[in-house]
Amino acid sequence: MPPKTAVKEKVVKGDEAEDMVLQYLRSVNRPYASTDVSANLKNKVPKAAAQKILASLADKGALTVKTYGKQTIFVYNQSTLPVLPANEMAALDKDLKVHQGQLDDQRKQLRSAQSELSTQEAQPRTSEISKEIERVKAENEMTLRAILPFRGSADSKSNATPMSAEDTRRIDEEFIKWRKEWVSRRKMYKELLGMLQDGGQITDVNSFQDDQGIIVDDHEAKEVEEGEFCKTNMPPQRGATSRKATPNETVSKRPSSSSQDDNQSKKKKTKRG
Repeated sequence: MPPKTAVKEKVVKGDEAEDMVLQYLRSVNRPYASTDVSANLKNKVPKAAAQKILASLADKGALTVKTYGKQTIFVYNQSTLPVLPANEMAALDKDLKVHQGQLDDQRKQLRSAQSELSTQEAQPRTSEISKEIERVKAENEMTLRAILPFRGSADSKSNATPMSAEDTRRIDEEFIKWRKEWVSRRKMYKELLGMLQDGGQITDVNSFQDDQGIIVDDHEAKEVEEGEFCKTNMPPQRGATSRKATPNETVSKRPSSSSQDDNQSKKKKTKRG
């Protein structure tokens, strides 16, 4: 279907147009230019006619005119507006405060309702509840299987002694202490290795490490280092799953297990020779 054509407003002329412009400016009681008045009246009064009417009303004293550069602004003459008595003004102020308080209450209720809505929307939908239940059951079964050796069977007691919070804290502190020492030594080793390479004393890093008996970390150790357990400035997160290491890791991290395999193969060849 072709789009509907906009219905043109009937153009108002003469005294009717003048009265329409005057009543409009009085009702809004705010400054406007002639183009704004014509547009707000939906072009019932054309721009050229609006400019003439506004100038005429200003000459009659019904409007106040102010020029800003090339633009002329018109506003309803404030001196012709009725002035409310003091008691009515006080009543309006009181009524305004009451409505302002009601508005504040409504805004608080709105914020509370929006917060409740966000909470409800974050919950699983009814159609997803069954899947969520199955997921939680699977996690629960996995956890129960993991702790079964420590709980023992119904007929016998477990030989495992649960660790106290103090023991756990002490072990965590020891881990952080010695890992910090290891990180410091690894950094020193890399700096010395770089200096020796720059000076030309070392040309083949793998051969140097093989000769010195330096064993690089394997894939599992690297996986632990990259996981939640070894995050910087954080205590070990027990039970957290570690991130799988990507196949292409940088040398700045721990060397991969492939380097260790190469070193071992070279060592075997040297012994055979």
